[in-house]
Amino acid sequence: NKIRHLRQFLRGWAKNQSGIYKVEKERLTQIINELDVKAESTLLNIFERDIKKEAEKKLQALMREEEMKWALRAKIFKI
Repeated sequence: NKIRHLRQFLRGWAKNQSGIYKVEKERLTQIINELDVKAESTLLNIFERDIKKEAEKKLQALMREEEMKWALRAKIFKI
């Protein structure tokens, strides 16, 4: 009974984490796209370039983490 409740809790937690990743990925992609569109018409200032660079770095780390999660799920050991 305790194990069943723990499994249910962990499933809910995993779905929540997955949702958080999805929302964060969409947010970072939106920031990058908006700054790309702005960069096509005008030059980005230093602050905007830093924001874009940081968003790209965070998105890349998030994608890498997601790739590792799926590799573990598929039992792939070399990425």
